[in-house]
Amino acid sequence: MVCMKHLCHYIFVLLFAFLFAACGKKTDAVQFQADADSLVEAKMQEAISLQEKNEQLTSELSREDSLLARFEVSGSASDKSKQNPTTEESTDTVPKLTPQQVDSVVFRLTHHYGPNFNFELKADSMILVPREGDLIQDTCVVRNKDLLVVAQIKRIEASDSTMEDTFLIKVAHDQTTMGWVKESELLENAVPDDPISQLIDFMTGSRAIWMSSLLGFGVIAFFFRKMRKQKMSISLSELKVVDLIEMDSFYPPLLLILVACVAALYASVQNFVPEFWQEYYFHPTMNPLLLPPIMAVLVTLVWLTLIVIVAVVIEVYNNFYSFRGIIYLFEIAGVCMLVYLLISWTILIYVGYLLLPII
Repeated sequence: MVCMKHLCHYIFVLLFAFLFAACGKKTDAVQFQADADSLVEAKMQEAISLQEKNEQLTSELSREDSLLARFEVSGSASDKSKQNPTTEESTDTVPKLTPQQVDSVVFRLTHHYGPNFNFELKADSMILVPREGDLIQDTCVVRNKDLLVVAQIKRIEASDSTMEDTFLIKVAHDQTTMGWVKESELLENAVPDDPISQLIDFMTGSRAIWMSSLLGFGVIAFFFRKMRKQKMSISLSELKVVDLIEMDSFYPPLLLILVACVAALYASVQNFVPEFWQEYYFHPTMNPLLLPPIMAVLVTLVWLTLIVIVAVVIEVYNNFYSFRGIIYLFEIAGVCMLVYLLISWTILIYVGYLLLPII
């Protein structure tokens, strides 16, 4: 038994080291060459840096022009002829953003992805339609698990002021498979090509299934234990929630506290700063050092929750026989899911902040 206990601890340490080593791992961009008219030349960071440099150089040139004007009386005509070409050359070297680059920066900031961003198709198929001016005029079909890279973005202004603008996204799978699709259709049928984003999409899409399953297993395990103890004579007044002190360990109560904190912070982000979550969805990482403070705290809490879950499993293995341990884990899972739903739902009406200290 002692040997098995040490083995479990070793496995726990190796698991933590493996997960930590995987922090921040990103998927490389899909490499392809598309037609020249379909590629957007500037990425967001390059465009922002060019804009800052443009403003800085413009301000410097303005100061130089004011100085030249101040000493214009004392200068000669020949000196002016030498200084003016220099000023014109400096002005010509100032980088200016094209309207296409400005639109790309705005789209990246508001939609959280841009040109050269990778998607993976999760639907069975999706149709890509050509537009006027494209070199490829055939309708293309992409299949499940195909990788798609954003090549160009086009905004269609709404004819009515009450309606929103429509965005068309040109995506490419390879040299001969590319075309246009509405942004809403793309986001519905594709997911960012990153394991964390795909996990978030799966958990969100199947939320009702796995939450109901955990709650159901917890309720079944709870009643099954009561039925065995009382030999089918159950009194509702005698039923109690899972006894957290049944096992001499602080990990189960700590797990409930962490789950409540994760639920409260996640619901707060969704309620007050949803753009932070959208940015994380398209550009995820498990390294909290690379994230804004609020998302760094959320990711840190998720890490601690995963670690405590492993610790609870090890403690249950060391304190219970196999069948009783499984029942206890199901009870803990059910209570954790109940706490998560209670806090996350009540946070939306601000009552969850009052319930959080009670948990």
